[in-house]
Amino acid sequence: MIDEERRGLFTSLSSAAKGRTEERKKPLRPPYCGDPSLFQSLCPGCETKACAGACEEEIILIDEKGIPFLDFSRRGCTFCDACADVCEADVLSDKSLNFIDTNVEIDILKCLAWQQVMCNSCKDPCLEHAITFLGLFRPEIDMNRCTGCGWCNTVCPADAISFVPKKKD
Repeated sequence: MIDEERRGLFTSLSSAAKGRTEERKKPLRPPYCGDPSLFQSLCPGCETKACAGACEEEIILIDEKGIPFLDFSRRGCTFCDACADVCEADVLSDKSLNFIDTNVEIDILKCLAWQQVMCNSCKDPCLEHAITFLGLFRPEIDMNRCTGCGWCNTVCPADAISFVPKKKD
């Protein structure tokens, strides 16, 4: 027989975890946009989707609604400006916004370093030196330096790095 209080506890924990998962599933949008609502209002009408074709790293994909999103599964963003240069709707028009509006998090339960394994895979590709280690086994991300480029994610052998968009679109 299951104690009703325990069931309620597990249900609330499950709901909290599910909400967090949904939050992580929100798509990351390309850089250079000051108003994320423009992705929803202007991108579906863009016929060329030139931003995706111009991306040297091939990380800009187009969803079923015709809105661009970023895929960091194989590569990261170099902030080369190519997507902004070809954006016909001027959604990607502010080159001073050369960062991706996201919070980057390390899952300490997945991270090999946090599990006492010598791994600093995420630190090496970080050109901004945003990933530092407290001792040998505790990587941390300095969000004041992080651009959200995604290169740390591409090399993490444990898939321990996640990106959570800051702004709604």
